[in-house]
Amino acid sequence: MQETVTLNITQEKTLKRPGKWKKYFRDTWQIYLLFLPAFIWLVLFVFLPFLMNLIMSFEEYNNSKGIFGSEFVGFQNYITFFTADNFLSLLANTLLLNLLVLVIGFPCSIILAISIYESKSRVVKGLAQTTTFLPFFISAVVVCNMLIEFLKADTGMLTNILVSFGMERENLLNNPAAFRWIYALMELWQTMGYNSLIYLAALSAIDTSLYEAASIEGAGKFKQIWHVTLPGIAPTIIITLILKVGKLMSLGYEKVLLLQNNANKEVSEIISTYVYNVSLNPMYGQADYGLAATIGLFDAVVAIVLVSAVNAISRKVSSTRLW
Repeated sequence: MQETVTLNITQEKTLKRPGKWKKYFRDTWQIYLLFLPAFIWLVLFVFLPFLMNLIMSFEEYNNSKGIFGSEFVGFQNYITFFTADNFLSLLANTLLLNLLVLVIGFPCSIILAISIYESKSRVVKGLAQTTTFLPFFISAVVVCNMLIEFLKADTGMLTNILVSFGMERENLLNNPAAFRWIYALMELWQTMGYNSLIYLAALSAIDTSLYEAASIEGAGKFKQIWHVTLPGIAPTIIITLILKVGKLMSLGYEKVLLLQNNANKEVSEIISTYVYNVSLNPMYGQADYGLAATIGLFDAVVAIVLVSAVNAISRKVSSTRLW
């Protein structure tokens, strides 16, 4: 026993020798070289901007003075944002719109992936993948302009179809009650095929002998999906769900801003569009970069809390988690 302890101590001392580190770096420097571009990108476009945002959130930022010359105002930007009359409505609009997109889009992507995987026809598989994946490459401006044209009260194709089913003739984009559903369905059409790719990759890794065993036991197709397919891709589903929950506050403002008008603004004004308006939109007066930086940090903190909460829940109910 004493000899074993002495040997372990000797090995630890050997590993701590400077020569060992030199040898380790000499053997692995190619790995660090490959990591270097990603590390530089993280420093320049993630860590430094975050640090600059943190500093600006405590300042009344002035373009002519820069970050380190602007007036320090402490927590005034935070007080201004949290006590604003529209704070609760911005938060509610952001969460409701993102939750609707998640609730509709997340299961549909899984169902699409399983449907394509279970199809026996290679032609049907290829056609389904192509038709659902192509909309992802259409730019946000084109998609939103298409939707605006389709929903025009007089000449819109979708409006005419809905009128034939008994709906009153109106521009649905001017209806606040319909805006969230319109946006969520547009997101579903554009991103469902792209989001299904990760599940298709996970499905291809399932051992086909499990399906054969289930078939021998008398399980039909739906039982095979429930007892073999879904458990097989459950880790992928959980990880993607955790990541998507972390993005509930970071909905891109581009499409919402393009579809926004005075009639639907009460439900379409989300945190991302508000940041754009207070920092870049000249119609809102002088740009307030300090307030915009504060809101950005608030988004980041909420995202961290949401991811941590969902990860903790996942750790308790399953063995799959981010950390």
